[in-house]
Amino acid sequence: MSWIKNIFETIVGSEDFSELKSSKFRDFLNGSILKKRFIQKQYGLLILIAVLIFIYIDNRYTCESQITREIKLKKELQDVKFESLTISAELTTLGRRSYVLNYINEQGLNLKESPVAPIIITAPGEENEKALKDSLTKLNAKKDTTTSIAVD
Repeated sequence: MSWIKNIFETIVGSEDFSELKSSKFRDFLNGSILKKRFIQKQYGLLILIAVLIFIYIDNRYTCESQITREIKLKKELQDVKFESLTISAELTTLGRRSYVLNYINEQGLNLKESPVAPIIITAPGEENEKALKDSLTKLNAKKDTTTSIAVD
């Protein structure tokens, strides 16, 4: 603590500080305070402080503009997500079996629903070939029975 007191006493006892201490508010207003020796020694520090203030202001402006851009992009993303969700729901509705059948009937098209389930085609292999042959024989057997029933 004694070293702080020594520094304080040195500053207070110096001629530069006593000259600054005797300054009045009028000296500050007319700019003659800048001619005081104590202030002249601090010109570099004052310039550094001014530069740092400008950098701080520029940084703040840049950050605010980035934040506003981010908020705008988030809102746009949310709008696009809602639009995508709406379109997906509409496509789901349009692709439903009941909707397609109603649409076909409204348009007066001569289309009917197939009574036979679709055949799933898979990659060739021994097991797949056997299953495919079994499916085809069952399908052919159904066709034969349906034609005989229709004739009776």
